[in-house]
Amino acid sequence: MAATDASLSDKPTEHPAWVRRIFESDSAEPDLDHVRRIGARFLGLGFIGYPIVSFAAIASAATVTASWWVPLSILLSVGPGILLILFSFRRGVSWLGPLALATWGGYLLAIALWFPAWTGTTLADPEDVAQWMIAFCGMPSMVLMLVNARLGAISLVVSSVVSHVSQQLGRFGAITSDLVFEIVWSVVFTAVFLAVVLVAARTGRHLDETREETYRNAANVAAEAAREVEKARFDAIVHGRVIASLLAVQPGTPDHRLAAQARSALEELVRVPTEGDAELVSRAETLRRIRSAAADVSERFEVQVLGAAADSDGTRVARWDHVDYPVEVVQAVVEAMSEALRNVVRHAGPDAECAVIVQLAPEVLSMAVVDNGTGFDPDSVGPGRVGIAVSIRGRMSRLPGGHAQVHSRPGRGTTVQIGWERS
Repeated sequence: MAATDASLSDKPTEHPAWVRRIFESDSAEPDLDHVRRIGARFLGLGFIGYPIVSFAAIASAATVTASWWVPLSILLSVGPGILLILFSFRRGVSWLGPLALATWGGYLLAIALWFPAWTGTTLADPEDVAQWMIAFCGMPSMVLMLVNARLGAISLVVSSVVSHVSQQLGRFGAITSDLVFEIVWSVVFTAVFLAVVLVAARTGRHLDETREETYRNAANVAAEAAREVEKARFDAIVHGRVIASLLAVQPGTPDHRLAAQARSALEELVRVPTEGDAELVSRAETLRRIRSAAADVSERFEVQVLGAAADSDGTRVARWDHVDYPVEVVQAVVEAMSEALRNVVRHAGPDAECAVIVQLAPEVLSMAVVDNGTGFDPDSVGPGRVGIAVSIRGRMSRLPGGHAQVHSRPGRGTTVQIGWERS
């Protein structure tokens, strides 16, 4: 379950698991990762497709090489393509760097093996192809460009040089003066496609950076709003009580009632607002709000109540029926739970099961949102993600006595613990 940054409708549309794997990411740079995975997928198809459309070139190259080289070169082309496609359906892109290097290494290995496989003969028609892999010498470079632009450019030059050298040997039996021109033309032509890959990757990174900046600005605005609320409270106390006390001061014997009023005003100024300032919500109403909020997200979520509701003698049940909680505590807990449930709907997978386990004790209001979905790595969630960082952890940390923890592992589901203790 990855962090979510946007509010969802009450009953969001659930997509098939394969759609979620393709179009979602749990890393801190989802847009960049999306570009990389889609790019790797299309380039993988290119590695597989080139041998299919290059049958004539392969047949021509087979006339000047040993019989073992052609099938091996096809394997070194198709193999990396299959791996790119398969790995592109995994979350994250930690696999892309090593696999990009392996793709380039496989291409260079196939070209290097052409030289010992070359029989020393030349093509009957110099216009034929002696090195069929020359047609896609820029493909490994485009994969590397998704990871590192400088390495992608270097690989293009190296691949172009070795492939055109083998091509000229197979066509003419020696290196001609056209070699430099052919290499330059190959590099310049392919560089256009590398530039497209580079721009796409940078656009994805820019989108991620823009989103993070938006979240930071939103957090700053929220903090400023909180400061304005506290400033308004101070202004009300100063204007309504402090100034009134000062104006009431008269020469002569001090009035003990005025002294008490002044002390009360000072205490109000230094007091930190707590949950006791607002109205209270009964235990039954709290449970009703929890069930209602869970049902608003999805009807399939089950709410289980632990504690007094399980007692058999009835004494604690009767006593706990009179338990009340501050309204802002109930609101914060219910909103954090709703965010966790929305994350389950969006990220845990369509087949994931989820339960909300609630404890309503006199001094404690706590719950756990547990699912057996796909899970995720909490350390990979970016600091600007408002789903977990702000809507769950941040909301509960701002509540006196509140806390929230998220436990998850890829493939092992997720548990979100939300709680408040009366101080």
